[in-house]
Amino acid sequence: MEEKSKKLVSKHKDSAELLNQPWPLKTTQEESERSPPYTMQERNGSQAISEGTSWKVHGEVPHDTEVEIENLDSGSEMEDYNKGRQIGPQELGSKTSGNNNHKFCCQNQKLLFVEQIMTQIADLPMDHIDSHTTSLRCQGMILIEDLSQVKSSLWLKDKLLSISIASIFALPSIDTLQRQAGEKVNVQALYDQIVEAMETMLKCLLSKNPNATELFALLDHLAPWMTSGQAHERARAVNAYVCLLKFAATFSMFQMSPEFPKLGCLLGQLCLRLSDPRKEIGQQAMEGIHFLYSLMQSQKGLEKKNDFRETEQDQMYKEILGTYSVIRPHENISRIIKEFEPHLTSRQMAELLLTAIGCLKEANKHTTAASHAITTAIMECYKHKLQEQVPEIVDQVHQQLGSIYEFRDRQIMMRVVSQLAHSYMPEVCGALLQCPFPMSRFSAELWCMLTKSCSDYELTVMVKVLLKELQLSPKATGNYITPLAAASAFCKLLSMPRCSDVALYIYPQLLMALLVQVHYHIRHNSGFEEEYDPARYLVTALKTLLLAVRCHYEFTLIEKQGGWELLTSCEDHHRGVRLLARAMLQRSYYFDLQRILYLLVPFLERGDEEHQITATAFFIELLCMPEARRLPEQYSLHRMKRGLMNENPVIRALCVKGLINMADWPGKDMKPLLPAMTKTLSGMDGRLFVETVAEMDKLLTSTDEAHCIWNITLSLQELFSDKREDVRGSAICLFGKMVNLAKKNHKPTIRQQVLENVVPLLLHLQEENCDIAQKSKYAIEESFHFLGWKPPKHVVSGKVWHEHEEVLDEICHYLVQTQQGNLQRFLYQTLFYTESPLCPIKRAAIMLLGFLVLHMDSMVGKEDLDMILQTLEGLMHDPDAPVCIAAAHAHDRVFAVLSRWKKRGDIPIEKPTKNSRSPNDLRGSSSSLFRVISLWKSVNRN
Repeated sequence: MEEKSKKLVSKHKDSAELLNQPWPLKTTQEESERSPPYTMQERNGSQAISEGTSWKVHGEVPHDTEVEIENLDSGSEMEDYNKGRQIGPQELGSKTSGNNNHKFCCQNQKLLFVEQIMTQIADLPMDHIDSHTTSLRCQGMILIEDLSQVKSSLWLKDKLLSISIASIFALPSIDTLQRQAGEKVNVQALYDQIVEAMETMLKCLLSKNPNATELFALLDHLAPWMTSGQAHERARAVNAYVCLLKFAATFSMFQMSPEFPKLGCLLGQLCLRLSDPRKEIGQQAMEGIHFLYSLMQSQKGLEKKNDFRETEQDQMYKEILGTYSVIRPHENISRIIKEFEPHLTSRQMAELLLTAIGCLKEANKHTTAASHAITTAIMECYKHKLQEQVPEIVDQVHQQLGSIYEFRDRQIMMRVVSQLAHSYMPEVCGALLQCPFPMSRFSAELWCMLTKSCSDYELTVMVKVLLKELQLSPKATGNYITPLAAASAFCKLLSMPRCSDVALYIYPQLLMALLVQVHYHIRHNSGFEEEYDPARYLVTALKTLLLAVRCHYEFTLIEKQGGWELLTSCEDHHRGVRLLARAMLQRSYYFDLQRILYLLVPFLERGDEEHQITATAFFIELLCMPEARRLPEQYSLHRMKRGLMNENPVIRALCVKGLINMADWPGKDMKPLLPAMTKTLSGMDGRLFVETVAEMDKLLTSTDEAHCIWNITLSLQELFSDKREDVRGSAICLFGKMVNLAKKNHKPTIRQQVLENVVPLLLHLQEENCDIAQKSKYAIEESFHFLGWKPPKHVVSGKVWHEHEEVLDEICHYLVQTQQGNLQRFLYQTLFYTESPLCPIKRAAIMLLGFLVLHMDSMVGKEDLDMILQTLEGLMHDPDAPVCIAAAHAHDRVFAVLSRWKKRGDIPIEKPTKNSRSPNDLRGSSSSLFRVISLWKSVNRN
């Protein structure tokens, strides 16, 4: 074997001729030494050996037809060769010598030949063998031996090796092959020939690289057949395993590495075969274990001997490891593992365990018994070596649960995880949290199993690990998935009856952690696909927690008031938190609320924006508790005061609410803080603004706060045109309340604000939303009462103007008769609202403008009247039909005023040309009317 020639011949024939002509496998001398015991007639009939061909893999050939295999080992020449395949013949000739061109062609032929050999072997029929197929398989294995010397073509060797082994192992059993072939062919002889060729090839490959890495590289090609469902395929694999191990154990040049790679995997494969239903497979597996143990002993400096099976060491290994037993084949497994344990690293011990678990997919009661013996031995005696490998073990168990259906097999896998958790609960929990999310039913099964099997102490450890992961900020870590996995795990844990006490133990911390995580996930992109809503998993965990601690009333109340939707809305999250806190104040166990309150005291001092908003929203509601009055002022009053200067408007609004809740405390007067509270309103969203003002209304009980009222009403009037109906209605209602509070205060600033809002409030009476119209009626009544006006009852009757124009006519008549000093103001305000984005307000403004001009008559200036006409002409082309109709009617009324002027001789009538000026032209006009409108608008904004 060591004297084998390393030359391939590839010249004078193309690749097609090469494939059509079978190669002689060996020289005459080598062939006689390897020849299997079959008749000369059969040998002469073999298509594999042809004396007429001049192509020989091994043997002497003329010098001019030889090409050294070492040429293929040169990286530079192979690189040049690859380049040569991509360039033209002329370029190739210019870059290389003729000799190099010759080498490239030879190398090309060789590589092409190897690929074609692989194709032919892969296409061989798997239902029979004959001399031709036997010859082709042997030829492929000899080619592998030669390719093993070519480093640059190792990928070809490995691929050809896999194909060749598969073409042998996948054959039916010998009896089946013989039955199909009949008596004409000696199937056993042909099969022995290819098996002998394969074993010789494997030994040759190992002898060229006599080390553990090469040994396991070869065994990897055989490993898939070790777990085959066909007994004859398993027998072939085990036989090849033993052949390689025996050669390694007896080969004097074999070098053992300090750490035998994949030792645990190899030991597991052999131990599992001890329980094979076929007796001969079990016997060979035990023999292989003896050889493997011999290799381990060689690490200690023991000398290898070629007559290993006849020495005293053979008997010694039998006494140490035991012998094969047909009755109880797996009884020696524990003993074997004990002897190999000193040689097994932590990684290798995990490989042994995973190999035992992986065989459970075979669903074979014999291998299941062996797997149970392996896992039991490791879990009972050597679990301490597995701590670093816990994540990998748990992950493998999780992956394989889906392919194992037998109850006893699943129990073996569950027992492994359970026993690991007894010693390494944090590591097991951390590994389960890294399983794919959303949680599969197999992950859920593992969590439930752990909950049932662990002790109370271990359950507490598990809960603390999950809580710690849930309390981490995903915005800081960048990991949004692990908190969701922890929340899903809590769902499984808290649904178990035995977890009720644990739920009460961690209730405050878990409640706040879930609420904060909801806020994180609704404000930031968590990397989920569209079909997954991450907040849903957190809310589900929150629901489970409330039910686990028996907060049924709170759960129902939040359900009815839409609290879950509020919690999962980025804008309304703090409102959902406050709703939950108020619900708990009504019915929750008082001691639990105290625990939450004392938890929140330090909770507010740390964390980012999401953390602080959620905690503050809960904390301010708990300030209504009597126990909250015992808190030092630095944690209550002073903290809320500092919050009034926070950059975030939500925190400012929450702190205003907190101070107002503290107003009921004995000795606490919050009215001096009203100016500071009023300043916090700047920059708030409309809904947040009206909510805060509604809270501040509780403190505005006297006329001493006139300045605060003025600031509030100034901001409220900007919200009258908000697109959100609830904000618009609340702003109008609060304006009415502010006017009511300022009845006794007749300072010019407040009076001017009320006058500025008479027309807007009249217009909002025409809102289609009945609630807004009703609130506008309340606000206009308060305004008239504040101003001392006594308009007709029809003014606030609530009748729609486009159906009852007499109501509008009476309003304008009253204003012209009683408020001549404010008519110009009303006219400007009305003209401004003709550009309102709200269609009902826009139509009402147009109608009011027409009637107001009609009743004012000569009080309107000619220049202003022309601008009004041009504005109405532009509105007659509005896309909304009601607006167009209202503008046409208003235009006729204004034109009627001009007609009356002509009759009186005041001005000459000139009916304006329609569309003479566009609305944009009106915007840029220097008319005093629009200058005043712009000024009025800017004043209101300030």
